Amino acid sequence: MMITLAPDLAPGLKLVKSAQSQLDYSIELSAWVLRPIYLNSSHYIQSGGELTSSAHLLHSFVPFVIEGSILLVWPVQSWRQRLLLIALGLLTAALVVMATLPALLVGKLEVSFQDIAEAGQNPRLVPWFVDWMVFCELGGRWLLGIAAAWLCIQLQRGLLRT
Repeated sequence: MMITLAPDLAPGLKLVKSAQSQLDYSIELSAWVLRPIYLNSSHYIQSGGELTSSAHLLHSFVPFVIEGSILLVWPVQSWRQRLLLIALGLLTAALVVMATLPALLVGKLEVSFQDIAEAGQNPRLVPWFVDWMVFCELGGRWLLGIAAAWLCIQLQRGLLRT
């Protein structure tokens, strides 16, 4: 997904343990610049450099927690309905995390690029996924968790009716 968002970068991910706590992890993006990245008429990022950004790991799973909480307390009549809800919830939660985490990590890099680009003549256009990242960071991630739970409930009802 990150290669699709930023084809000029070669991304790599790793988990980084916090120095303060044994249970505190971050997910770190290390991206090598493959081709020069245009910022404005007088600035660009040269190829061969390494760029990094990170996000708190637990912060990435907020939609999963919201969706899971809704699905676990949703009233059902049988264990079969509950199992189907949980299975659908795991699938949709993975999709939501895949739709938000890459945009967050690459978007953090792009925001710093855009700050430089806007300071000069002929700045590059803001990539679309920066708006997606801002939406997710301003509460869209919570909304996605709720929408995913609603989707799971509707799918479960439809699948068990037939």
